[in-house]
Amino acid sequence: MTTVNRLDSYFTNLINDLMLLERQPLTRLESQRDQVNLQSSAYRDVKIKLTELQDAVYALRSVSFSPVLSSARSVTVSDVASGYTVLTASASSSAIVGDYQVSNISLAKAHSVHSDQITYSDQALGLTTAGGYIVVGGADVRSASLITGISNTVLDFSTSSIDAGKTELGKGDYYVEVRNDETSGWQFRLLDSNGKAVIIRKGDSTTETTNTWQSIPSAGGQFDTGRGLVIQFGSDVNNYQSGSLVNNSAAKVNYVAQGAHLTVTENNSLIDIVSAINNAQYAEGDGVIASIVDRQLILSAASTGTNHVLNANNLIDNGAGGTSGVLHDLGVLASASTDFKYSAVQDASNATFTVNGITVIRSSNSGLTDVINGVTINLAADAQGKSATISVKQDISSAKAAIQTFLDKFNAVVSYLEQKTAVTSTNDGTKTSYTRGTLADDNVFSELRIQLFSLFMQNVSNTSSYQSLRDVGLIINDSLQASIGDSSKLDQVLASDLSGVQTLFDAVMAQMDAKLGGFTGVRSGSDYLDDVVSNLDNQLNDINDDISKMNEYLTERQQYLVDQYSEIQAQLQLLSYTQQMWSSIYGTVNQLY
Repeated sequence: MTTVNRLDSYFTNLINDLMLLERQPLTRLESQRDQVNLQSSAYRDVKIKLTELQDAVYALRSVSFSPVLSSARSVTVSDVASGYTVLTASASSSAIVGDYQVSNISLAKAHSVHSDQITYSDQALGLTTAGGYIVVGGADVRSASLITGISNTVLDFSTSSIDAGKTELGKGDYYVEVRNDETSGWQFRLLDSNGKAVIIRKGDSTTETTNTWQSIPSAGGQFDTGRGLVIQFGSDVNNYQSGSLVNNSAAKVNYVAQGAHLTVTENNSLIDIVSAINNAQYAEGDGVIASIVDRQLILSAASTGTNHVLNANNLIDNGAGGTSGVLHDLGVLASASTDFKYSAVQDASNATFTVNGITVIRSSNSGLTDVINGVTINLAADAQGKSATISVKQDISSAKAAIQTFLDKFNAVVSYLEQKTAVTSTNDGTKTSYTRGTLADDNVFSELRIQLFSLFMQNVSNTSSYQSLRDVGLIINDSLQASIGDSSKLDQVLASDLSGVQTLFDAVMAQMDAKLGGFTGVRSGSDYLDDVVSNLDNQLNDINDDISKMNEYLTERQQYLVDQYSEIQAQLQLLSYTQQMWSSIYGTVNQLY
């Protein structure tokens, strides 16, 4: 058998022509696959756009997790002396609109004391706590003293260790309020001296916390706050009594926090002692900051106000409250005494100022949330003796921005649906051809576009004085685009009747939300788009399987043809060789004659 090393071009061309015919089903499958991919991509794009529109629609409903048609507030600070900041302020939606004159400002200051001047701050002092320790920022041992209880309910207080990751309660007075909730039964919460709820353990968990009301342990007994304080409840729930700050019947306790225990060795310099103080862990509000000025140790309370005065009795040498030791050697404490050696570098003071003539006293200069309802005030470092005016105004910008977002998303959807469902025609002068949009065969989207326009323009029955979006300035313009047709009207109704606008939007957006949900599956029992995409994905998988099988067939078919025509070419070559041989033989015989 003759072997063919290279197939003749005649047979190659013949095979290519035959394979071209054989590949026609594959071409149709690939075209079908491309069409399905286009459709699937279009449906996915539609879902993204409908979901974005639905998000914008839902945000305009009052049932939203964060309704945007809320009465927002803007704050400006004016009447400030040139070159000064005086204060900054921010406001929540609960702030009352108006002007608030803040004047006669005295800043809160932190207590600060100093030591003797030493020769070198960076060399070993040769001092030691001799196996003891210095206690800074609190007492040697934490303690809790009952001031007032609630009969048969809050009986006493004690102390315990601090949960990992928590900060000990700062020194001061605390209150325990008790109530009998109709649903949850007897509950309690812990408040600080300013009446603010304190974060403590949630139940018996050492990791979860809460500052809200929680149940008193069943059968009473001890409740460990996880922050050093333990509350002792009565055991007979039938004899429990309520108590609150409002009627001066809450339980009261004085809590003394434990300070940081620091060891000093003879190799420590003043810098080492300062570093140890600054790196120590302190109870809330009881921190101490150390520094060195002119070779003197400066100890300052980390918090301002008279509630955070450094107490010489809580700066203890050798953990025993003695009258000699490292702090005495440094000259922080007077010799043979537990008093400070020198007058304070700075006495602790509270911030005082007037707001519209009312005197206000606070221990801090910043984060003042309880001076003006809904307003947070931060006094600047240059506020001493100055004044300023805080102006709280209604702010409709966020509401208007949310409405504009809805309009933009609405237009994006209706424009996309128009493009994808349209049938367009082109004429080259001799004939007219038509092109169908990817979704032109799905009439549901043409209908959805019409329904969205209808929902936008409809009159709805509701309790407000507005019956349609036109009544608040929103229109569909001549280009079939949703827009703010009357900006001044929208501004006016948002500023004067926000609740009425919300009622209108609730009625309109609820219907639009439900309509969109039928396609996206959000807040709906049906999910048209996911179902369609799932079906298309199944079709695509089937087509890809068919394409894979067809490619396998074509590969085998082409090899079969190559083998077949190689055999034919080999036979032809053999016949040609045979012809040449006989021609040579008979040619030689003829020459003999």
